Amino acid sequence: MYARVAWVLTALTALIAAADVWVTSTYRPLLSEEAVALHGFPFVTGAVVGCAAMGALIVARWARHPIGWMLCLIGFTASISLLAEAYGIWVLTADGPGPRSLGGTSSWIAALLGGQLSLAALAIVFLVAPDGHFQSRRWRAVAVVTLLGYGAYAGSLLTLPPTEFQIDRENFGPIGSLLSSAGLPLLAVGLLAAMVAMVRRLRRSRGEQRRQLRLIAVSAVLVALSFVYLVVAQSLNGNRQTWISSLPLFVSFLCLPFLFAVAVLRYRLFDLDLIINRAVVVALGTIFAGVGYAGLVLAVAGLVNTRTDGFWVSLLATALVAVAFQPLRRWVVRLANRLAYGARALPYEALSDFSRRLAETPTAASLLPAVAEAAGRAVSAQSSTAVLQVPGSAGISRTWPGRPDGPSECEVPVRHGGETLGSIGVTMPKGRRLRTADEQLLHDLADQTALAFRNAAMESELAAHVVALDRTNGALAESRRRLLAADDATRRQLESAISREVLSHLEPMPERLRTLRVAGSGIAASAELQRLVSETNAALESLRELTHGVFPTQLARSGLSRALRSHLARNGLAAGLQIEPSADRRFPARVEAAVYFCCVEVLRAGSTAARIDLELARQDLVLQVHGVARGDIDVQSIIDRVEAVGGTPSLDDPLVLSVSIPVAIETPTPV
Repeated sequence: MYARVAWVLTALTALIAAADVWVTSTYRPLLSEEAVALHGFPFVTGAVVGCAAMGALIVARWARHPIGWMLCLIGFTASISLLAEAYGIWVLTADGPGPRSLGGTSSWIAALLGGQLSLAALAIVFLVAPDGHFQSRRWRAVAVVTLLGYGAYAGSLLTLPPTEFQIDRENFGPIGSLLSSAGLPLLAVGLLAAMVAMVRRLRRSRGEQRRQLRLIAVSAVLVALSFVYLVVAQSLNGNRQTWISSLPLFVSFLCLPFLFAVAVLRYRLFDLDLIINRAVVVALGTIFAGVGYAGLVLAVAGLVNTRTDGFWVSLLATALVAVAFQPLRRWVVRLANRLAYGARALPYEALSDFSRRLAETPTAASLLPAVAEAAGRAVSAQSSTAVLQVPGSAGISRTWPGRPDGPSECEVPVRHGGETLGSIGVTMPKGRRLRTADEQLLHDLADQTALAFRNAAMESELAAHVVALDRTNGALAESRRRLLAADDATRRQLESAISREVLSHLEPMPERLRTLRVAGSGIAASAELQRLVSETNAALESLRELTHGVFPTQLARSGLSRALRSHLARNGLAAGLQIEPSADRRFPARVEAAVYFCCVEVLRAGSTAARIDLELARQDLVLQVHGVARGDIDVQSIIDRVEAVGGTPSLDDPLVLSVSIPVAIETPTPV
């Protein structure tokens, strides 16, 4: 309700000001000396509309704020005074429409609602700015003095008949002259005191309030000094108002709404940033749409000589304006942010750009540089660093704009669900510290990027798992190739051994048996038969020995220790074998087979200095082979066998091969 009333007053002020400009232009040029010096065009016209608009903005945010209503009052009453003055001069000096009594009354109203009332209202505004309250009860006396000054001046006007009033000749009687001579000095004292109050409040203020009051104090000083100059100048030139005496006051009056606007826009005097931001966006959008539509309609109509139906021309213009507005919208929003928020818009523009980039940066390689750049630009840092912690690996970090000069001055953790995912650190330029607002901005950025950090960490962890899985698959494939190669080699060795040890005895037998059948019986035949039996037994023995090497029957029947001793004795090997009592027992078949074939592989080197130690340490069966050079044995085959049963080989010493295989603890079985 209050905001609607304030905006209605602003609209009426603008209409009345436009009517004043039209009336003034009918009897004198707008840029003539009389229009500028006496009527104040265009300074006062712009000032009254600006004051009313600023007041409406303040009331829209704070419905009962006295400064907003005072500015609306100043703009509305001053616009009425301007229109009444212009009409009175038109009737009295330029034979305008209407009787002379109406012109005199209009001039009297202009004097009553004119500059003196505006100055009194401005003095009160300066006394209560920026929060709408006096500094103390003593400063209320200044407001009373100011109101008494205007009251005395208004009383002097009441002594004159309105219908006979002439604005350029105020023929006061004795009482009117006394009141007028007392009112103007009281107004001057009130303005000067308001200026002093503003300066005192400015000196006592700190931080943002000091920046708020600085521009308002400038406007107060300008108005007060220009009013004092007006009083002194008019007293020296016979109480006549000339452009030399009035122009400073008009200019200061015009500067007043602009200084208030800068204070509001730049320093958030009355928290109108959002209202002004949206107002600028709507205004610029409306101007663009209206100008674009009208220009296109006129251009297309002139191009086709209006031979086309107006509906299709309007439809084409609407479509073109709609298409062109979307690219322009970002520029309009950025301009509105700069006007409403000033330098504070830069960090949030950086965050807005980062939010748009966040949807396009799913990987850590592109996410971290974007986060570092957004943090650095948001707080105007010299350098910034974004760190992502990936479980199971070293953290990933990226720095903006290049390599960091040193450790970050301020680090903000990035957390999601109570888990720390990384950090954002900044280094400020020399001589500049990180403000509280900047720290809060970094925390907001950390909260905004937490989910993205979580996704990037999971993706990096998944990528590490994929790499490890690929490595394992490669190792398995290589192990499979080695097993196939070893199997083929074993088959070839077995075939060669059978051909050498068994077939050498069996191949000549068919021919010898045919010869024996032809020879018949006798001593020679009996001897030949005995030799055949011996060679057959030798072939069987060789075949038995070969099959024992494939998988010895004694290993499955008697256990690891007896199988190893039998292998050493059967092959005449001089290697030493030492088995602790705790290890002289049965183990799982897979473990026994792995240890046995590891020993067989080592003993193939034929070293006479080899020694095999076998012991049980806690829950591991430990095999140590000493005195065998690493290059004489197939180490990879031993590693594959040991790892296949969950064991761990140790290859630190080049002359010692150590193998540890976990085994289940069972009750020892007598052997």
